[in-house]
Amino acid sequence: MRPGPGLAGLVAAVLLAGCSSPDGPGSGAAPPSATPPPATSASAAPPVGGGPAVVDPTTVPEPVAVSVPALGVAGDLLALGLLPDGTAEVPADPDRVGWFTGGGRPGARGPTVLLGHVDSTAGPAVFHDLHDLRAGDVVEVTVADGSVARYEVTGREQVPKDEFPTAAVFGATTEDVLRLVTCTGAFDRGARSYVDNLVVTAVRR
Repeated sequence: MRPGPGLAGLVAAVLLAGCSSPDGPGSGAAPPSATPPPATSASAAPPVGGGPAVVDPTTVPEPVAVSVPALGVAGDLLALGLLPDGTAEVPADPDRVGWFTGGGRPGARGPTVLLGHVDSTAGPAVFHDLHDLRAGDVVEVTVADGSVARYEVTGREQVPKDEFPTAAVFGATTEDVLRLVTCTGAFDRGARSYVDNLVVTAVRR
């Protein structure tokens, strides 16, 4: 799915403001002090041959759960839609991962985008260790019919929020791609938000 101009702007605004916990780091939790290792551009991941054919996203079941064994993350997905004021939802629970329903679905064209917090006032959140994922690590997404889509990490990218590559992350693709997004970098205490986003890309195997 290629976001239209309005949706692209909305997605960018959401990522600028909302992927870290609404309350920011806990009073005893310092913001990240180190930048993750140099990233492999998510948008530059090579095409994968031999994978399942992609189809129209309206014809496939919705994702309902995610498992990231390398991080010890597993749980049901929250469906994240649009709020009455036109902004997109982010997970209210820092320990839950959300699926952005305006994006793709496993087995279909367009990236499936999962959002999670990096921390909260209580400490590390569900995607706190997202930067530890490496090429070849597995992410499994269960869909509503009970089948499991298996993805392997191909790259990650740290980008300033004010330069977020909306088209590269949310734009149309012929591959079955999964993107995991959280906040990272320095914490801006005035804005109560981290200054960067981390995007991990995985492809269907």
